[in-house]
Amino acid sequence: MGSIIAKMLLPTVSSLAFMPAISVAAKRGFHMEAMVYFFTMFFIAIYHACDGPGLSILCFMRYEILEYFSVYGTAISMWVTLIALGDFDEPKRSTLTMFGVLTAGVRIYQDRWGYGVYSGPIGTAVLMITVKWLRKMKDKKGLYPEKSVYTQQVGPGFCFGALALMLRFFFEEWDYTYVHSFYHVSLAMAFVLVLPKTNRLGGTGGNPAKLSCYTLCCCGTKPAIKDKIQTIWSTTTKRPWIRACDPGLPFRRPQPETK
Repeated sequence: MGSIIAKMLLPTVSSLAFMPAISVAAKRGFHMEAMVYFFTMFFIAIYHACDGPGLSILCFMRYEILEYFSVYGTAISMWVTLIALGDFDEPKRSTLTMFGVLTAGVRIYQDRWGYGVYSGPIGTAVLMITVKWLRKMKDKKGLYPEKSVYTQQVGPGFCFGALALMLRFFFEEWDYTYVHSFYHVSLAMAFVLVLPKTNRLGGTGGNPAKLSCYTLCCCGTKPAIKDKIQTIWSTTTKRPWIRACDPGLPFRRPQPETK
């Protein structure tokens, strides 16, 4: 009996394979991608938990809604990972990201189990990346990007991604529990491998901006906030009338200027 229960809970537990992808994305400065991975892991776990025995209390939404968002999160995770690999400049990067988010929602609503749910985002992103890299190669007259990107990221990552899709669409009839669980692991591994080493747009030079309460709530890092507070303080001491706009600021009586 215990083995049967463990087998039924395996798809839920295997969704935790996304935790390394979340951690790696946050450490490399891909905070948006980390949030998307967490969204995907959460709904996949809750969706499969509703299939398990004695876990129906976790079904805070209708089963169809959980099913929809588990597929939607997976498709969006693929899309944002490939857009990050393409290393597009702004505003093209944010525009392409939002384009994938909107179109995937409509496509999955029409048919959430078809091949196009994943092949559409993957094919579109790969085509755009290929065009960009070929243009860079033409301008550079050499290999772009460097060889390590192909050998350490693109090659292994796409192999794990292809394995995940094969397990998802062709081999689940063998044994759904084990095959689908290995699908989660392969997909998470593909995200970790394909994601670039650093986020070029994640910081202002040096190490990428780290995930913290300041970056999540204030959209800045500690030094930036500290400089802003010092600027407000110095301005307030010179112009006391500013305190009327914000009573929370400390008041300091201006000293008379000496000639």
